Amino acid sequence: MPALWTKTRNYHTLKAKCENIFLIFCLFWGIILTFINPLFQSFDEPEHFYKIYAFSEGTMNFKKITSYTDGTLLFDEPKTFTAQIIPVSIVRIIVENKTLNPYFDENKTLHKPKKLKISEAIQQTRYHLDKHIQTIAVHVIPSYTIVSYLPHTITLAAIKHFNTPPAAMVYILRLCSLFLYTALMYAAIKITPVKKYLFLFLGLTPLSVYLSATINTDHLVIGLGFLLIAYTLKLKYDETINVIKPAQLAIFSVIMLLICICKFIYLPMLLLFFVIPKEKFSSQKQQLLYFTCIAAACIVWIYAYISYNMHIFEGVFSYFCRDKLEAIQSIFLSPVHYISTIFNTIKANSIEYTQRIFSDFGCSDTQMPTGLIYSYAALVLFNAIFTDKQKQTFNLKEKLLFIFIIFSVLIITLSANYVTFVPGPEGLIEGFKGRYLIPVLPLFFMLFDNNKLKPLKINLPAITVVYALFLIIVFSITLFNRYYI
Repeated sequence: MPALWTKTRNYHTLKAKCENIFLIFCLFWGIILTFINPLFQSFDEPEHFYKIYAFSEGTMNFKKITSYTDGTLLFDEPKTFTAQIIPVSIVRIIVENKTLNPYFDENKTLHKPKKLKISEAIQQTRYHLDKHIQTIAVHVIPSYTIVSYLPHTITLAAIKHFNTPPAAMVYILRLCSLFLYTALMYAAIKITPVKKYLFLFLGLTPLSVYLSATINTDHLVIGLGFLLIAYTLKLKYDETINVIKPAQLAIFSVIMLLICICKFIYLPMLLLFFVIPKEKFSSQKQQLLYFTCIAAACIVWIYAYISYNMHIFEGVFSYFCRDKLEAIQSIFLSPVHYISTIFNTIKANSIEYTQRIFSDFGCSDTQMPTGLIYSYAALVLFNAIFTDKQKQTFNLKEKLLFIFIIFSVLIITLSANYVTFVPGPEGLIEGFKGRYLIPVLPLFFMLFDNNKLKPLKINLPAITVVYALFLIIVFSITLFNRYYI
């Protein structure tokens, strides 16, 4: 039989090189996706770019403008919008590429997406910055802090001094995302003593690689989430760690706090602290004290963050958002309605959420064939079950903890969207994306970990690596055909 289908010592060689496989795969395809994806054509990429540009100018807040128009739609009364002063050449590219996605014009007519000529894409790379010719761009400002964009902000502040063309700015910032994601995932795969294949294959999904090659915050949160899980597994399974040292506790705390700073919805991941064996602490009292200190720091930050944002966004018009204070009050005044809304939303959209954990590109209008999505998910699941087994599997208590963390992240995210967005036509919660569950996805697959089933007689990891390569090739072709004539 071919070597690929035979379980040999090559299995162990492949496992030892998981992080290197990821490094080569992610950088190669990430760089390709960086340049074939048209400018400003991923999730909220213009808004994230505007925010980074403001930070690079030394501005920690957004501008406000009161007008009868947002530049596209006319209103019967003046409204206050969030805005930013941006070079005209940057806004020009965003406006030109607006037609590549579904959009509403001034007559509130929905337009179908168009495609881009390759010659037009090349022409956009020739636009000069002309940073002194500026305009006020009205847009929805992301509420993320500078921590989420720190490498991008430093990079943009540096390259602006050389009058770098806008297109080059976008590509360089995308590469910043790619390198940061690659470094975080490489570290996660390298340090975890178990489940290396699981981290490898989840890190190589087309959506994860796609997000890593765009300007957003998803790549950072996913990378930090995987790193926290990997470091927790190291503290649990590494036989050289008999007692948790202050330095190790500090690393866990910093990663967790960074996750909360980037996106507070992942606070439940703090409960991974209890996966670390209590025997590795001097006493249970010490363990609870450490946990309380980390939890307090995260909760204080989240409270300050939410309070600050509710203050600075007060009175600002939003197209899809509602009054947050009223929405929060409605939860306590009508808890049954709130719970039923969450339940109905999950029931109605569970299949879509599941699919879009692996396939959700552009403005959520580009998908891969469903069969390819589920077949890759099945391969990842088989690897979680049949390969990379550790001596001691996760017990029932730990698996219940994983379920609780995943479910809590889902509920908190839906609740945040319930408070933020106006309900959809059917009264369901809007704004939730399947990709929000990617940071906790390893926990889901680890639920199937067991030592009772015997390993398969085929080299399943090698098959999955080949299939991941096939999948990303199909995706790259799909993305190219979606945007170019």
